[in-house]
This record gives sequence, structure tokens and C-alpha cells, in this order.
Amino acid sequence: MKKNIFSIMALLMLGLLQVTQAQNTVFADDAHSYTLPTFTKNIQGEPVLYWTEKDANNVLALYFSVSKDGGKTFGDKKLIYADAGLGSSRLMRPKLLFKKDGTMAAVFSYRAPAVTPPAPTAHEGGHGNHATATPAPKPKRELQVRYAVSKDKGNSWSVPISVDSDTSRLVRGFFDAVVLANDEIAVAYLKDVKGSTKHEERDLRMVITRNGVFQPEKLIDPVVCDCCNISLLVDNSGKLNIFYRDNNDDVRDIARMTSSDNGGSFSNPQILHHDKWEIKGCPHAGVSSVATANGSLVTWFSGANEQSGVRLVDAEGKLLKVLSANAKNGQVAADDKQGIFVWEQTTEGGASQIFYNKIAGGKVSDNQLLNGSDYGQNATSLLINGKLLVAYEVAKPNAKTGLSVRVVE
Repeated sequence: MKKNIFSIMALLMLGLLQVTQAQNTVFADDAHSYTLPTFTKNIQGEPVLYWTEKDANNVLALYFSVSKDGGKTFGDKKLIYADAGLGSSRLMRPKLLFKKDGTMAAVFSYRAPAVTPPAPTAHEGGHGNHATATPAPKPKRELQVRYAVSKDKGNSWSVPISVDSDTSRLVRGFFDAVVLANDEIAVAYLKDVKGSTKHEERDLRMVITRNGVFQPEKLIDPVVCDCCNISLLVDNSGKLNIFYRDNNDDVRDIARMTSSDNGGSFSNPQILHHDKWEIKGCPHAGVSSVATANGSLVTWFSGANEQSGVRLVDAEGKLLKVLSANAKNGQVAADDKQGIFVWEQTTEGGASQIFYNKIAGGKVSDNQLLNGSDYGQNATSLLINGKLLVAYEVAKPNAKTGLSVRVVE
């Protein structure tokens, strides 16, 4: 009994309240907002959960925790990085990677402080000395994609630096990162087009490490949808896939490019599934993908005239499922036997709940409600040892956002 009391006190001292009941772990307290939970596995095959926390001073911190018992409980949280500029958008979720050589890498967005350009001096004109008022220039935005590495299992981290060696004050974001088959790291992102006169115009870029050092960026596609997140995937054959929302005369369907040489060269972009969604603006909804034994599973939202909603397709673009209009934020996971499709769905009362499907043999099961997931959103999932782990934000009214981790047999 004393041992349990001391364990709870230790967790409280860490600023982390962790309650486990019936395979339900909750991360919550009255001082922090917990957001963007994401699952991955380390090189030992153990579940790793990472997330962001915001304190009362609006400082955002990126943490991770490892489970030694298949997701039932999680160990002490470890800090990766904390700063008020750390990004927390669901379209730019941080990424925690584990290389085969034991290196851990964290990739995340970082909003540098805005810099206001100097205003041009007022000029004299007309008759007499009447100064012409000049509107104050808008601050120039800068968003970076930064990375940090750890060589000691996440106990200490390098100082984060930008993956892009270009020092121009531009927006870079909506990124994804992955460990390639050769154990190097690739990061893809959207980047402001220099000199563009449009409100927002970005192209698709990629940087890849060589011996752990990022090389100069490559232009992958010059015309893309400008505010939708990317998904990178190394499939079971070692091929790199990049899924993104293309823009062909305002038809914004999901495209795929592939590389068989670890990002050295890419195929021409091909539309994965012809939704033919035409929209004059960015939908701010990207794509999620996962490799399975039978190919890939990919999900995204489309507002197409036919079958509008979140859709799930296989590697050939075959439509497997389309969710109803009150579903959003689809995510996919897989092991060597089956896939999992997880999403949030708004109820008649306005709250959201988490649902999931199992995918095996090209067939999708009936919708399953994750019991007890009221007010759940932004779910992530992981299949491990025949169990489904689901983590999601719990966003109850008038309360700090917490996290819940569920284990489903």
C-alpha cells in the first residue's frame, strides 16, 4: 500500500497525473492542456506515446513516454523540447522517429518571432510640406521545421535547428518525416514561393540526411494545395511514398509520388483516387497513410459532389469506405495481420466520440464505438501484440484538455 502511495506522489511531483482503470490511462491536471497525442514504436517494438503540454505561461512542451506492458501503463515522461514558439497545430503534429542505429529524432514546427520591416519614410509632395501617411507594414511571418536528436534514449537532446538551410523568413510547414530504408531521415514540407503576390502560394520540398546531416532541399512539386498536411510512408518493399493534396486548376485531389532510391529521384505525381473536388481555397485537411502486408491504407477528407466525406482507400486507390458528414480527422494504423481506421464523429448533442474499423483481406468491419470516448478528438492508434491502443484528446467544456489512452483487446 505504501509503495502505491509513493508511486502516485512521484507522478504528481513530475506534473503528470496518470490514472489507470480497466486499461484506461488518463493524462490530465488543472495546470496544463494536453494535445496532439501520437503513437509510435521504438526499436525494441515497445509502444511510445508523445504529446504536447501547454502551461499557464503559454509555454508548449513536447514529451514522450514508453510503455513496457503493451500500453497498459506508461513510464515517466521525458522532455524533448519546450518553448513558446513550439507548434501545436493538428496539421503539423510533431514527429518522433527511431533510427536503427539507436538515434532518436524529433521533428516539429517552430514559429519564430515576427519581425516588422522598417516603415518607409514619409515623403513630401504637392504644395507645401505635407507628409503622406504610410500604413505600417505587416510583420513578416516565419515558420520553421526544426529537428533535434538524442543519442541516449531521450534523456538529453541536441539544440533544435532548422531542417532547411535557407535562412529566408518564409513559412515552412504541414510537414511529415520518416526514417528511410537506408536509416537516413526524410522531411517533406510546404514552403512559401519566394516573390509570390498571392495570399498563400507554396510548393512541396524535401530534405534528406546524409550521415545524419540534412542536405540542401529539393523541389518535389511546384504547384500544390498550400495548407494541407503531407504523409510520408516507407512501404514494406522499402519504397518511399509521399501523399499530398495536389492543385490542378483548383481540383484538389490526393496525389502520390514514389521513390525507389531513398528520395534520390521521384516518379511523376499520380492522383490516387479521382474525387474531382474543385474548390477555390485550401480545405486545411490533409492525408494519413500506413503500410500493411497487402499494400497501403490511405485516408483523407474530400468535399466532392459525389460521396463527400472522409474516405479510406487501398494502395491502388480503390475506395473501401466513406464516412458520414459528421466524421473527421481519420487516421490509419496496421500490423502484419490487419489495419485499423480511427476517426472522431460528432454526436447530435455536439460532443465527439471515437470510432474505429478493422480492415483485413480488403474488407472493412462495421463501425465500432470506443466506449467511454465522450468528448474525444484527434485520435491516434497503434496495433501491438494483438491489441489496439487508441489515444485521443478529451476536450470537455470549461476544462483543460486532457489525454486518454485505451487498450482494446
